[in-house]
Amino acid sequence: MKIIPQLKDQTGFTHNEKVIAGYILKEKNNVLTKSAAVLAKETYTSPAAVIRLCKRIGLSGYQEFKIRLSAELEQEQQLISEIDANYPFHKEDGIREIAVRLEKLTAESLHEARSLITSSAQDFEKACSLMMRSGRIVIFGVGDAYLAGLAFQARMMRAGFNQFLSSPVYGEQRHLAQTLQSGDCGILLSFSGITGSTLECAEILSKNHVHTISLTSLRSGRLAELSDVTLVLPDKEKKFRRYANFSSHACMEYYLNVLYSFYFTRKTDDITRVRID
Repeated sequence: MKIIPQLKDQTGFTHNEKVIAGYILKEKNNVLTKSAAVLAKETYTSPAAVIRLCKRIGLSGYQEFKIRLSAELEQEQQLISEIDANYPFHKEDGIREIAVRLEKLTAESLHEARSLITSSAQDFEKACSLMMRSGRIVIFGVGDAYLAGLAFQARMMRAGFNQFLSSPVYGEQRHLAQTLQSGDCGILLSFSGITGSTLECAEILSKNHVHTISLTSLRSGRLAELSDVTLVLPDKEKKFRRYANFSSHACMEYYLNVLYSFYFTRKTDDITRVRID
């Protein structure tokens, strides 16, 4: 049986063995560089207790323990390197494993997002151009997309760009869409590209000849057809089979941050003083 599950289970362990096991689980990588004497000192036990623990889990001694633990940790890292964006953590994971998995998932997602941004830089420039020559700019989205839009709006307003709006009452976006007209701009946020209320707003904006920018992972579909510019998000997640939208949310915020930053650099001449609280 593997070492780590036994250390977690602690079946038949004495008090000192439980103390040593708990320390090893918290300091897995660091333990590999320590002697039995050092491990005993740091757990306020004894070298004999460390050896007894090793034998309790079926090993000949501390040296075999370190060899086996090293192999398990290497295997663990290999498993972590193959992260499923839909199910990025497992029931048996501890805080360390979850932190490593989510860090890696975020890094991989943003790397893919950066590649897409680089290859579609002209679309980002076009989107920024639409925003710069528009009157009101309204952000539409549902759920986490709505929250990402609010953060984007707040960032713009703190920089002095007060023409950026979102519905102050959640669920009233359709009515806000109906107030826009030619010369305004709508930013439509939908990872799936098929969110009903967002599509409804897109239909209204198109009918009223309002400029539209969409952020979605759906390259083709009604939302893309209705948009003047479509900024395509990485599609690492299955839209209806996921624990949480870690990847898509990170990428959407990244895209909006790039849009904000590019817009800001093009409007700096209009800003005499910027204060961010």
